[in-house]
Parts: sequence; C-alpha cells; structure tokens
Amino acid sequence: MIKNINNKIYVIENDLAANSTLILGKKGNILVDTSLFPKKAEKIKEFSKDISGKDITLVINTHYHPDHTFGNIVFDCPIVANRLTREFMKKMDVDYFKHLNMENVEIKLPNVIFENYFEYEDGIKLVIYNGPGHTLDSSYIYIESEDILIAGDTIVTGIHPEIVPDSNLDLWLNTLENMPKSLNIVPGHGAISNEIEIENMIDYLKKIKQLKEGSISPNKIENDPNFKDRKHPELFKWSLENLIPS
Repeated sequence: MIKNINNKIYVIENDLAANSTLILGKKGNILVDTSLFPKKAEKIKEFSKDISGKDITLVINTHYHPDHTFGNIVFDCPIVANRLTREFMKKMDVDYFKHLNMENVEIKLPNVIFENYFEYEDGIKLVIYNGPGHTLDSSYIYIESEDILIAGDTIVTGIHPEIVPDSNLDLWLNTLENMPKSLNIVPGHGAISNEIEIENMIDYLKKIKQLKEGSISPNKIENDPNFKDRKHPELFKWSLENLIPS
C-alpha cells in the first residue's frame, strides 16, 4: 500500500515486510530501503518515474538486514549507508543465504559510506544519523523541513519489533531517547505514526530488559497493552529466544 505524507514523501507500507520511503527531490528522487525482493524494487523504481517523471538518484539503507537491502541490485546510483552496513553485507555468504532459504542472491553493497551522520540536499534536505541498537549499524533519517523521521527498525508500530542476536537494548534506548520528536514517523515496519511511538518503543524495550532481569513477570508483560495489542506474537517469542537463549 502506498501512502503519501505530503506531495514530497511517499511510503510503500507493508505488514511484516519492511517499509520503503520515496522522497521526491528537485533533480532526482531518494529511496530509503529497497526491500527484500528485486522485483518489488523494480516496481518502486517504476512508481518513482510515474509519479514524478524522475529517476531514483540516491538510495539509503537504514541497516544491513536483507529486507532493507536486497533490492539494491536494481539501482544504478549511489547507495548510502553506515560503514558497518557495508561490512556486515560483505560477510553474507552461501551459508547466510541458505539460512534464509534463498539461492542465487546478488548483493549490491553501499558505495557511499558514513560514520556518524551524512547530509544530502536536492531541493529537500535530509540528514542521516547512525543510531545503533536494533543493530550496530542502524541509522535513521530526519527531514526537518517536513517534520518527518524515517526510523528504520529502531521504531516498529503495531507489531512486535525484532530483537536480533546483535541487538543492544541499552544502545537502542539511548538512540530512541535522542531522536527528534517528529509529527510524522515512518517506522521500519508498520503504519506511519507520530512521536508517541518513540515513547512506546522506550516503554517496550525497558520492560523487555526488566523481563530479562527477572524484575517483571511474564504475566504482566502479556497483559500490557503495549505488548498484547501488537500483531505477530511469534516475533515476540523469537526475540525472547534471541535475548534469553536458555
């Protein structure tokens, strides 16, 4: 489903699949996250041309996970990402693809690398910040003029976030606490929302920490609206298995 926040920002929204965000620039368009499937990325490419008459001239990956990066292959333009995103993608091998039940995957690495932040302007200015937590390479994009925060998987709305083996809850909380409070927040997964989702994610992760430490009961978590009202509880179970392997 495609939703427009305004006449410059379009979000290709999904349920479990990662969201992609198209930003219409002056000379060309910017795409944040390219999806898992090249065929889907091709459709986004076509939509960009249809809606604006312009090509996608810059791609941004918010982190290395396949559902945000495997569509890179269809774009012949600079791809921006944190240094660690490129390093993690370079380590993807045959065993990695087998684990995903995927074959014949062609990876296209980011080729414009930053450490802490990256600025870009083409009729609209955006700043990309490294915001570790969900993964060490996680980044988010702030467009101050439009009051929009594109959060990557640092924020997930309506469904349970994925806490992966390389997630760091303390870093994640620190990133959330320092994010700009925006009227429009585009999460990595789920529906477009607003700054309340920053507080929801902080609350969620703090309670996960308490659960891990044994200072809150599983029953209290199960009855908490910030948990029970989220879809796909299988993600919650998987996250706990990653966080508390025993």
